[in-house]
Amino acid sequence: MPSYSDRVEALGLTFLAAGLELRERQERFAPFAAEVEAVPAEERRVPAFSIRFGRIEAPARIGSLREAVERWEPKLLVHDTADLAAPIAAADAGIPCVNHGFGIVPAPAVIAAAARETGRLWTDLGLVPEAHGGAFRGTYVDLAPPSLSRRTAAPARRVERLRPIPVAPPADETAPAWLDELPERPTVAVTLGTVWNAPAVFRLLLDALAPLDVNVVATVGRNVDPESLAPHPPNARVARYVSQALLLPRVDAVVSHGGSGSMLATLAHGLPMLLVPLGADQFDNAQRCVEAGLARRLLPDQFDVDAARAAVAAMLEDDDARQRARTAAAEIAEMPGPAEVADRLAGDVAPV
Repeated sequence: MPSYSDRVEALGLTFLAAGLELRERQERFAPFAAEVEAVPAEERRVPAFSIRFGRIEAPARIGSLREAVERWEPKLLVHDTADLAAPIAAADAGIPCVNHGFGIVPAPAVIAAAARETGRLWTDLGLVPEAHGGAFRGTYVDLAPPSLSRRTAAPARRVERLRPIPVAPPADETAPAWLDELPERPTVAVTLGTVWNAPAVFRLLLDALAPLDVNVVATVGRNVDPESLAPHPPNARVARYVSQALLLPRVDAVVSHGGSGSMLATLAHGLPMLLVPLGADQFDNAQRCVEAGLARRLLPDQFDVDAARAAVAAMLEDDDARQRARTAAAEIAEMPGPAEVADRLAGDVAPV
């Protein structure tokens, strides 16, 4: 997406535009929204993923991606799980590719539906569609700790674990002073990420946690005005943004939507979670965390003030869940870092 060029180039990398801007993708997805919403919320990932990334994004991306591969002549193509054009471009160029996961491996039904959407992109290039849409034709890089990933293994020829490392804040960024001034009692962080951060959900959570003897730190995202949630309960601090690297070491539990980034960061700090999934991969993440004993979950038809309050209160008293979260944190700490994994991935590159 062209809008990401500044971020990419700030890291010292060369940026190549391919695919749609988020706004364009949302506009093209809009006609299918009713079809997706007709499915129960916890089952929507199959049609949403396959339509959004297979039917809409992959055809828009494949041309630019093939041109970039032809021009650059790379020896390896690394892509994320939602980039369904990348395996096709790699197969067309005769080079290996690596699927860099961003959370838990999608369920087989999700991958199968997406593969059906991209079949014609393979045949149009004279290629035979590969299993799983080519998503696992090479190495899969798995960010999930064994506590989660052992329940759904990637059908790849090789899996490399990679420790999820939170983005470090700029060197001059410090924690807000008020974090050090919070009363001596448990602190609960509340986040809904940057896409699903609906003010109405924050309002319900603030109301639910208001009577509890806890500190609440809600980070609502840069596109939400904290004052739109006024009045804030006396036990709550509401901010647009506080770096997870600065906030999570200071809290005792997390309430989130269950997005992959929030989930993995929480587990890396050994914290129990209440997950209120709203869309995308969040229902899968929540179910897997519940099965592993790492979180409590409230589905949309269960989500109200009383249920959220009771779930958080129980979570803070659940020593077993806290211990399992610490075990997951230890697993994450033992996973190899980027440099080690990059060295091993070099083995996927054919000698020149």
